[in-house]
Amino acid sequence: MKNYFNDSPIENTEDDRYGVSPFALALAKSILNIEKPLGTTIALHGPWGSGKSSAVNLIRSALDEKKDEGFVVTEFKCWWYTGEEALALAFLQNLNAILSDTLKDKVKNLVPKLGRGLLQAGPIVGSAIALTPAGPLGLLVGGTFDFAKRFFPEGDTLESTFQKLASILEGEDRRFLIIIDDIDRLNPEEALAIFRLVKSVGRLPNVIYLLVFDRALAEAAVREKYPSEGPHFLEKIIQAGFELPSPLQTDLNEAILASVSEICGQPEDDQVVRFMNLFYDVVAPYITSPRHVARFQNAISVTWPAIANEVNVADFVALEVLRLYEPDLFGTIRLHKNQVCGTRQDRGGEQDGNSRFDAFLIGIPKERHELVKTALRRLFPSMEDMGYGGEWVNEWSSERRVCVETHFDSYFRLSLSDEALSSQKVAEIINQADKRDFIQSNLREAAQIVRKGGASMVPVYLDELTTHGKRIEKSKVEELISALFEIHDEIDLENDAEKGMMAMANTSLRYHWLIRRLTRDRFSLDERTEVYLKATEKASLGWLVDFVSSAKGDYQPRDNKPPTREEDCLVSEDALGELTERALNAIRAAAANGTLIDHRDLLYILYRWADLMDNDASEVRAWTDAQLENKDALVVLARAMTGKSWTSGMGGFGALGDRVAKVSTTAQISDDTVILDTAAFRAALEQNMETNGLDTDAKQDVQKFLDAWDRKLNGDDDW
Repeated sequence: MKNYFNDSPIENTEDDRYGVSPFALALAKSILNIEKPLGTTIALHGPWGSGKSSAVNLIRSALDEKKDEGFVVTEFKCWWYTGEEALALAFLQNLNAILSDTLKDKVKNLVPKLGRGLLQAGPIVGSAIALTPAGPLGLLVGGTFDFAKRFFPEGDTLESTFQKLASILEGEDRRFLIIIDDIDRLNPEEALAIFRLVKSVGRLPNVIYLLVFDRALAEAAVREKYPSEGPHFLEKIIQAGFELPSPLQTDLNEAILASVSEICGQPEDDQVVRFMNLFYDVVAPYITSPRHVARFQNAISVTWPAIANEVNVADFVALEVLRLYEPDLFGTIRLHKNQVCGTRQDRGGEQDGNSRFDAFLIGIPKERHELVKTALRRLFPSMEDMGYGGEWVNEWSSERRVCVETHFDSYFRLSLSDEALSSQKVAEIINQADKRDFIQSNLREAAQIVRKGGASMVPVYLDELTTHGKRIEKSKVEELISALFEIHDEIDLENDAEKGMMAMANTSLRYHWLIRRLTRDRFSLDERTEVYLKATEKASLGWLVDFVSSAKGDYQPRDNKPPTREEDCLVSEDALGELTERALNAIRAAAANGTLIDHRDLLYILYRWADLMDNDASEVRAWTDAQLENKDALVVLARAMTGKSWTSGMGGFGALGDRVAKVSTTAQISDDTVILDTAAFRAALEQNMETNGLDTDAKQDVQKFLDAWDRKLNGDDDW
């Protein structure tokens, strides 16, 4: 397991998981291009935990790579020092050191003289100086000599000393960048001291300051100390301010999901939808910064091992987020076991309406009330607006969910002490959700953008739409869904299928999460049916087949499972006939015009073709029989039926076995494969191999498939 307890800032672009690098590189380039700075002060803003220090490291790295000997970078670690006096002395010493090391005798004694004038203007130097690190300034603590007189000798006036230093710096062909990070760690008085110091000596030629802090905190400190100044205090000091870009929600989501996958493992296949519902409704709204991700990772790496085999992964993850970010709610849930567990019928339906939430909203800010209510509904069916029969409890118990009294206490057994879419872009998408051309052009552009790791921006857009789905006006949902249905196959990219736990989360599954998010609890079954009937009129082939198969699946019997609830069904049962015929006609049209053979989801569509015909494979067999006469089609079919499997853990040879996963090529075919004549298919492949009717790449792919097929026939396809 990775060491999640190291949340130190990153040092290079290779470690950038949240897309900070482009911003940092652009800012570094801008700083380097300032030719004649005159105490230029640049601010880098960002809330606590947003990754400001990581951005600073990336800026320094970019500047170092330029190897510009005329550009000198230093950093003043202000949080090492305690007290305004210590900060003032350390700041001036830092300035003196960097200038003296570079300019030697040219600036001898000028900074100390300047410091004397500045510091003697107010009660800065005192005997009670406290410094954190050991060093020359540490001698001041309890010292018996007059440091101020030794370090700040008498002589010229403040103005003349400043002019001398400025004249020397102006004549130099070197520039100096002084980075002051972690201003957020200082108390308000100390932070203001830093700003005053920069203001006092900030007008020196060829000197640039990069101040890194949380603007909201700084402005609050200014308002308290200098109420008449307001924002003008900082405006007089800072020439340009930049907000650190917020990380992509999809990057944060992927980091969380990767953590869950590595630490907790994967949810069961039939639990993925519920897991993602909890994820989008409970987890994602609270984890909005890289620091939040690190805190969550650290927490579950400790809490999960103690209850790993006793709880539901989805419930555990959601409750851990509440424990970290809504501790009052977490404690209230723990104290109200009888109210939240089971069904409402178990309690005779008492506390219907919003009153059932009252106890849980105590101490919760009003703006988070709806979020808390949603979390409670997702975790506890007894808090939902509908009733459940007692037969559901058995299913919930088999899944070890927190809503069952038998499993409830397990979740509280270990309770520790406590290339991006801008917000404007998200708002634009929400406002124009019913503009088909706008939605489709944005998604087409997103599909062309390659992000770090090879994925496109399509998952980013779909994740943002899912996260903010309930903000989209109901009147706009129908047009949005129609636009999405029509464009699906264009933007369904192989590289957008996630790895690890969410390896199954391709564009199609994101569509399913999104459309359910858009319609559930907002549209009646009849309304949903009308929306989807319209949307499927022009739906792309792959998605049409996928959607219709899912809609039919809602009504197909499942072993030992209760029927799908009406609010979870995509369409009414009466609409299945029309939808099925619509999907079959689309498949037949693609088969007739020659586009089916080139479809990315060819194998899936062929199997669904037979399923949609009530397991009658005659039509699909007629089509595949005809393809056996075409060598190019043969190769496409062989490639479509070539898959991969992974073995991992301790299954290898020797006492210890394999420590890494082993990938194997598999043949997705068997003697009872219904979609084609397997004997004729193999004979046609072997004939083309023997007659050299295939090019080199095709021959290699066909041979790989045939070898995997042989291994499967011999029962050793895992090796």
